[in-house]
Amino acid sequence: MDYKVVIYSGGKCGGSSLLYSLIREGIKSTYIHSNEQYLYCKRNGIFQEVHGLNNKSIFENVSDDCVFIDIYRNPIDRAISSYFENYNHNKKYFNIPNFDNLEDEVNYFQINIFHELENYEGFRDIMKYYGLNKLENKENYWIGKKDKKLFIRLKFDKIKDWENIILNELDIKIELCRANTSDNKDYKVKYENFKKIYYKQYG
Repeated sequence: MDYKVVIYSGGKCGGSSLLYSLIREGIKSTYIHSNEQYLYCKRNGIFQEVHGLNNKSIFENVSDDCVFIDIYRNPIDRAISSYFENYNHNKKYFNIPNFDNLEDEVNYFQINIFHELENYEGFRDIMKYYGLNKLENKENYWIGKKDKKLFIRLKFDKIKDWENIILNELDIKIELCRANTSDNKDYKVKYENFKKIYYKQYG
């Protein structure tokens, strides 16, 4: 059975929350960052439950009326969120020293780390593959259609509107769950203070 919805978006943009909400309603869905990542995961057995070990790309494993969804998030917020999501790994990977105050860590992040964190826009691959030149701006999201397939780009800062958008465009009623959010993490307080300092100094 091919995917009905493919969330094709970068990390820390709400993709996991949307995925779990759709699956909970019985919608065959997946969440990937790129076709290359999809193929890598399949080779390592992550997607066997749907397509076994076939070598087809994500474009060949979707339904005729598949809906592709991207999510746009402010790159600064996304980078800071990504930094804290993998904080211990990043400290070792970027050889981050210990700081006496958070302001110094913010400065170090801006100079040495911000531009090293991934910030790709994978949805361009989707549009190129299907020959879309642009999406229609609907104020709180963008949308396009090609044959039977639908292409939607949500806005992270309009996450409260996602349920209505999904209902209006897909005719699917979901209750958006919140997965992998900073509210549930032990770094929440430091994360919020870090953002405030960053925007004060660089915003």
